[in-house]
Amino acid sequence: MTIGMILTAILISTTAVTITEPVDGETYDGDWLPLRAIVENENEVPDSVHYSLNGAAVVLIPRLNTDWYTYMQNDLHHGYSESPAPHNNTVLWTAPITGTEHEFPTPVVVNGLVYYPQDHGGEDLYALDAATGEVEWIFIGTGDTDDAVTVKDGRLYTASDSIWCLDALTGERIWAFGDANWTGSTPAVVNGNVFCGRRGVGISIVFCLDAATGAEIWTDTIPGETMSCMTIWNGKVFIPTFDNFSESSLYALDANSGSIIWENTDSYWGYWDSSPVVVDSVIYISGFYNQMLAIDAMTGTTIWEAIYTDKYFTATPAYNDGKLYFADEIHSNYSIDAFTGNTIWEVPGGHHGSSGIADGIVIFGEIDNPDGARVIALDSNTGENIWSYQTGGSNICSSPAITDGIVYIAGMDWNLYAFGVGLKYTYREEYFYAEVGPNELIVTSFDGGTAVAADTINFTVTQTGISLEPSTRLALYASPNPFYSIASISFELSEPGWTSVTVYDLSGRIVRTLENSEHATGQHSIVWDGRKENGELVSAGLYLCRIKSGGISETTGLCLLR
Repeated sequence: MTIGMILTAILISTTAVTITEPVDGETYDGDWLPLRAIVENENEVPDSVHYSLNGAAVVLIPRLNTDWYTYMQNDLHHGYSESPAPHNNTVLWTAPITGTEHEFPTPVVVNGLVYYPQDHGGEDLYALDAATGEVEWIFIGTGDTDDAVTVKDGRLYTASDSIWCLDALTGERIWAFGDANWTGSTPAVVNGNVFCGRRGVGISIVFCLDAATGAEIWTDTIPGETMSCMTIWNGKVFIPTFDNFSESSLYALDANSGSIIWENTDSYWGYWDSSPVVVDSVIYISGFYNQMLAIDAMTGTTIWEAIYTDKYFTATPAYNDGKLYFADEIHSNYSIDAFTGNTIWEVPGGHHGSSGIADGIVIFGEIDNPDGARVIALDSNTGENIWSYQTGGSNICSSPAITDGIVYIAGMDWNLYAFGVGLKYTYREEYFYAEVGPNELIVTSFDGGTAVAADTINFTVTQTGISLEPSTRLALYASPNPFYSIASISFELSEPGWTSVTVYDLSGRIVRTLENSEHATGQHSIVWDGRKENGELVSAGLYLCRIKSGGISETTGLCLLR
């Protein structure tokens, strides 16, 4: 690396701890509370972070991994991070590794490294230090790359002139598969397999490879040209297609064999760049012309369709907390209800890439601004502008990655941007037990056995247990609650219909699907034995139980004691 490789690097280093949950001075009517703290530590991960309640012995707090390891953050493409996000447009650093055309790939951030494959700025793959932007290694000559890489288990997978597998730490080549290429989009890496593809004339060829060796497991050919990334869920491979501005299909293939399970043809003009987002057995995807669709992931049946007159969608919708965020190419940015498709807010503007969500902020890059395309941050609840930054190019096609308090996005002015004031690490305990009455909580960060920063808050607890009232429409209720081994979960349906009941942890990850089938009218009861899908016991703590039936979704809490 030369000094000239980094155009800008403004490191505002600090050591500090901030407790964000519980809230200082608040009163709580339950004694099981989540704990969350943000630690700034000179852009280095602390040796350890502990809490002490009311002068008791210190307890270790685990660090929350907010890595953005593939396109739209995770395998299901939610585009959401539990990381804090910058609330102003401070540029931490820039690196001159992009180009002035297209530059569609999303930066990927794992274990303190930012990975970016050049699109039109060159044919090389870069690994940069997340805090400084300094180049750690370069893999030269991968070829044209249109999409983000995927980093898992210490390996990097990228689709360019082949599917390449590299050592993520060193950049050394492990294997390459030449039959697939960049037209197959970001490689999906799930359960030891790599799913990738090649776009043909009127067809798409889909490959399943062994992630360790690159050996081909199966190949299948489907009608229509894939322009988007695949999504793997519940043994199914979801692949959108586009076929000359005509009715085109979304396919579900069997992940073990490649055979077609179902085909949905409800898109008017198919799917251009928008990829399937899977939440609670529902696929959300933008149809290129006029549409946002919610599709049952099990059956391929369209649940709802939202129509937008004379709009063209290329962005993958981002999902968080029951809301979708997306934009058409020119006119508007949207937030809509994920359960109904109804618009929550609409603000002027548009973008080609997708949005990223973190810390109550929606972040994206705009296109077609001759004065300089902006990186824009909006309030996720209202759509109000929080900050923006004007780049030197007229377009931004990249989608952002948000990790450890920093936003990374590729501009089309030669620069990869990092916005923020330094790395901020999140430490979280899903619950801790607080005493009834006044409480004092201290969180301390340690380096080399020495306390380097701390924060203290005070809060009040008024009663034991947690207050969980039955819902009014589906009468979702859990008893006993809190529970030690088994909780009975009851609900009531006013009409027959497909019903799902799912348990989540507090970060939104699925712990166990309890029901996902047709149910008759009337009262129903099921049990949860505190186990995951694989039968493993979960740890004590707070969990969420969500029911969906007939377009209604309701949630209650579950408190598991051990």
